[in-house]
This record gives sequence, structure tokens and C-alpha cells, in this order.
Amino acid sequence: MASVGDNIDAYCLKCKLILSHVIMYKVDGVVNRVKCKTCGAEHKYRGTMPAIKKTAAVRTPGAIRAKKPVAAKVTVNDAPLKWALKSRDMAPSKPIKNYSIKETYKVNDVINHPVFGVGFVEKTIWDKSISVLFNDSVRLMAMNINEC
Repeated sequence: MASVGDNIDAYCLKCKLILSHVIMYKVDGVVNRVKCKTCGAEHKYRGTMPAIKKTAAVRTPGAIRAKKPVAAKVTVNDAPLKWALKSRDMAPSKPIKNYSIKETYKVNDVINHPVFGVGFVEKTIWDKSISVLFNDSVRLMAMNINEC
């Protein structure tokens, strides 16, 4: 029975040959991981036979093939465009409030965050959070927190 540190013949994935390997460790008495003595690659022990590749199934004429699932659609970040439109259409007299976690905000308020910059309150999620449109994304922000 081979033990850790002994040599063993195994198929090397990198060299694509059956070569001498060193046993790195065993799990429940079975060789689990080996290191190739030729290239130094460490990999799972797979014995002396390379993995057999699956061959394509023979297709019969008139057979119905299963449809492949459609890839998920990529969502586009439209926040910069929305922000530009809102900032362009904002009245010059509209007050801009400095953001504070302790303050309460309502829809259509304009806030100035010290990190994210100017933002537009789009929604009040509940009494302690709001959805704010900044120039790079929409962020969920806390509000009305007096325990700080």
C-alpha cells in the first residue's frame, strides 16, 4: 500500500502523459492529490488512464432536439442618463439638503452626499430608508436614524 511521499504512476493533466508522481495526501486511505515529478503540477489523482471524452450523440433524422436555455439579458445602467436629465431639469431655486442619516427625506428631495455627490430621492422604501438616484447608480440610503 502506497503512503504519502511515495512515488506513484498517474496521468498528468499538464504533460498529458502517464508519469511518476509523488503522493501529496490521502483521504480515507485512498490517494487523493499528487504532484508530477516532471512538471511540478499538483492535481487530483486520476489513476493511469486519462479521462475519456464524451462523444457526440448520434442524431437520428427527424428527432426533436431540446432547446438550449436563452441567456439572461444584460441590464444596462441607465442611472447616469436619468441623473443628467433630472439635474438639467431641476429648478435653480430648488434647495439641496446636506445628507444626514438622522434627517427625514421625501420623494423629489435633492440631497448632497459627502461621498456620492448630488442625488435625487426617488422612493421612500419605508420610514427608515430611501432610494436615491446618484450620477453613477441608484443607492438604498438610511434616514431617520436617531440612535447614532
